[in-house]
Amino acid sequence: MKNRYFNLCLLILALIWVGACTPIQNSRFNEYLSQKYEIPECKQHYTYASKTSLVGTAVFYKRGVNLVLQGGELKNMTLGDPLATPLPIRFAEVAVYDSKNQIIQCGKTDNNGNLKALDAVSNLEIPAIAGNYTARIFSRINHTLTFAGKPDFAVNVAVKKDKYTNELHSLSASFSSNARDDSSVRLVAYARQTDSMDVEGGAFNILNNMYTAYNYIRSNTGITNTTCLSEKLNVYWRIGFNPAQYIYPDLDPSGLGNGSFYDQSNNSLYITGGRLGNISLEVTNHFDDYVTIHELGHHIENVCGSLRTPGGSHQIITRIDPRLAWAEGWANYFAAQVMYNSIQQLNPEFTTKMATSGITDTNWTYLFASEGFSDSVQNIGSGGGFMFDLKKPGNNPDSWQSGIFFGQPFDKVDPSRYFGEGHFREGAITRGLFKFTNACGANCISSGNEIPFSYIWSAMNKQTGIGQLQYIYKSSLNLFELIKSSLGAATWNSVYRTFNAAVTSEALHLFSDGYYNSGSVYSWIPYGTYLTTVTAGSCSQTLRIEPRSDDPVLTGTNSDQRYSNHFYTLDLNYLSNVSELSVTFTKTVSGGTDTEFDLLLYDGSNYFSVDDYSCTTQRDAYGTCLGSFAPSRGINEYVVRYDRRAGAINTKTIRDLNTLNKNRRYLLNIRAYTANKSINSLTEYEYRITNQNGDNICP
Repeated sequence: MKNRYFNLCLLILALIWVGACTPIQNSRFNEYLSQKYEIPECKQHYTYASKTSLVGTAVFYKRGVNLVLQGGELKNMTLGDPLATPLPIRFAEVAVYDSKNQIIQCGKTDNNGNLKALDAVSNLEIPAIAGNYTARIFSRINHTLTFAGKPDFAVNVAVKKDKYTNELHSLSASFSSNARDDSSVRLVAYARQTDSMDVEGGAFNILNNMYTAYNYIRSNTGITNTTCLSEKLNVYWRIGFNPAQYIYPDLDPSGLGNGSFYDQSNNSLYITGGRLGNISLEVTNHFDDYVTIHELGHHIENVCGSLRTPGGSHQIITRIDPRLAWAEGWANYFAAQVMYNSIQQLNPEFTTKMATSGITDTNWTYLFASEGFSDSVQNIGSGGGFMFDLKKPGNNPDSWQSGIFFGQPFDKVDPSRYFGEGHFREGAITRGLFKFTNACGANCISSGNEIPFSYIWSAMNKQTGIGQLQYIYKSSLNLFELIKSSLGAATWNSVYRTFNAAVTSEALHLFSDGYYNSGSVYSWIPYGTYLTTVTAGSCSQTLRIEPRSDDPVLTGTNSDQRYSNHFYTLDLNYLSNVSELSVTFTKTVSGGTDTEFDLLLYDGSNYFSVDDYSCTTQRDAYGTCLGSFAPSRGINEYVVRYDRRAGAINTKTIRDLNTLNKNRRYLLNIRAYTANKSINSLTEYEYRITNQNGDNICP
């Protein structure tokens, strides 16, 4: 079952699963019959002739991480006890109320969590009237960030309890004033249910993650305009609640997979707080900084670039759709980059724990997602999860530590044999971007040669990068080609080309570096390459495809995207007189496996790839196949033209192209039919693309 919700925690859904289908029982049913509005921001400054000041601080506790060591090496992490010292709630909204619950002043916290006026600098003034008052801080930030040479942008984020009431999380403290002296308060959000059942520390930790990430962008994108970030971002989180219930409200919540996600349709993040009230055994992400910043990465690409991906599950173990690999790889990298450069603002105990454990490199260089937690006070020891170290070489990465994928390496690549396969692997893209931009050890770029984050940003966004409209079918290859262009070919070739092609690299070879060309032969075509030329003569390059057996791990989605599929963009404005397109296949190696091929033409950038397997029995209410899978040669609603005839047919044809909408772009998928086929490594076919007149169509 596929959807367009973009999440990291689907990675661990294999650890959790299915229950019976019964209606959801909700004790607050009436509250959700109609949606309520978010309360207005407190943003008016009230002036008083006679005044005193309210001083104080707002802080939050969060769970830290426990290190799982083996032979002096960090092998995993789990959520553990709350930090010993709370962190400041930075630049959050403050409101002060009188005894009649009327607002008498608005303000913000500053960078240290101190209660201040709306400018986050001046004193927070209240009237010099004796009485009882209440100070409240909300899980909402609307704070302008400045950087010399570029327009200001706002961190405009609200963390809410649910999408129906739109109620903000908040902290309150009562105080009294004698009308002469300054008053003081201290507002604390806790991380243990034994301290507060609502665990408000989770909401303010999420808010802190959002601010930290935006602030990193402010400081590391040069003078590039980043006002795209000013758009309001809503984050929904409640302790013990699984946001999958929003997507499947009619299904039994005990059987729903549990994870966080980004909803592109309304620019909102949904962070899981557990499931059915359970937070000690279930996946929770409110204290998983990596996961929440990862989800923010999807939002950032959506509003500042272009988020074009099929979404769906991704286990970081196999070659996948390059759109999905890029989207997840970017979000992973962004989370790691922010944490690597801001760990003191997110978890200052981490580096101390690393050093105490004897680990020399104490900074954050990891992908990490937790499940449950351990707590010495509550006597809970159920923390788990998974992680991998981004510093590891691509040909020898970490492996899954738990679940049904135990022992499977995280997107292992072979840079010597499989040029460019990293562009089809989420983990390789994550590690590759991180290693290019940080001098983080033996497998990373050397000190002084780091590619600044500003280059990554420029190559990602909608102004200068792959977020531009012409990159309708984009992949990480497009991003790296733009980075190469920005650095200059000479600089790239002298430093980065060699680094990218090392034996321990992530196999993110560039097409322009010539790795796919041998004797005027293309053995692979970059995803989405345009078909642009019609010629009566031959194309300048011979086109070849090297089919491979399906990946054995993921039945139903495992046609090898790197080898068994070539993808071309078809723009009928370039090929205006082409009404028919044929592809003729010729086997080039006698020892190779006889292979059948198909043509599928997809409409638009948001297509779902056709699976070559179908469920032989019924699916349950969650879309899970209850039986086995069998080879299937079908299509789906995104396919507008196709030729999937079975048998030894050397030429496949799609017709009536002239009746398609010329204002749209289409994707031609030339696919080897490999479902349940054993195909040896010698298999190779040459192919020609021709029009209705027999003229060659070339990339």
